[in-house]
Amino acid sequence: MVKFIELKVSDEVEQKTELVNIASIGRIYADPQSTSRSIVELNYQSVNDTPVYLEVDMPYEKLRLTLLS
Repeated sequence: MVKFIELKVSDEVEQKTELVNIASIGRIYADPQSTSRSIVELNYQSVNDTPVYLEVDMPYEKLRLTLLS
């Protein structure tokens, strides 16, 4: 069964909601510049072979608990 999670993602210009397959999430990190944000690394790479990261507007512990449940 495929599970998805809605993540509020911010970039320099706008904030949007992304639907992400939980199986494609690699690692998550606490954002060193903000306690209310996290960084999600996805298991796939972009066209130029660089890792794909999302800046998520959710505290690290809350995101971690959401993914564990």
